[in-house]
Amino acid sequence: MRIIGLTGGTGSGKGFVSSMLKKRSAYVMDTDMIAHEIIEKGKPAYKELVDYFGEGILDENGEIIRRKLGDIVFSDKDKLAFLNACTHKYITMEIMRIIDDISPKTDKYTAIIIDAPLLAEAGLTKICDDIWVVYADSEVRVKRIMERDSITEEQARKRIASQKSWEEYKALGAVIIDNSSDDENVEPQLDALL
Repeated sequence: MRIIGLTGGTGSGKGFVSSMLKKRSAYVMDTDMIAHEIIEKGKPAYKELVDYFGEGILDENGEIIRRKLGDIVFSDKDKLAFLNACTHKYITMEIMRIIDDISPKTDKYTAIIIDAPLLAEAGLTKICDDIWVVYADSEVRVKRIMERDSITEEQARKRIASQKSWEEYKALGAVIIDNSSDDENVEPQLDALL
């Protein structure tokens, strides 16, 4: 079964593209969701993150406040590097476990999609047969991030600036999916690719 790495910057619309791929019988792994799960209290990355960032990132129940952690790492490249190094290893282990689990069910799915904004950084490109990069104009991305996360324009631009440039994403991708305009533009691109 074909394993496709789906990547692109925050606000590019990877989630929308993933939802369209699910409708086309692809098995989609959302690494953001996996990342949220592995930092829950008692899960693999939790202790490492609390030891490094301190208890100031915790709520009254001892759970990590992702927004607080995000504010810290999106303003400090070294702290972002630590967060990524810590979480990527656990994300990769979970992805490999899921692939092993669904591999016997290959007739059920058209492809396995790894939806990962940090596909290359996590070392996941080596397990992918194809890399697809979702593109959206930076102003469209800023607007989407502000609406999605209820944050300011400055915070949205910081998040974009903390990630790879479009040129770096483009260098990764054998296939570019343009998601700058409207949803109807994406579906024909996916149908042609699948």
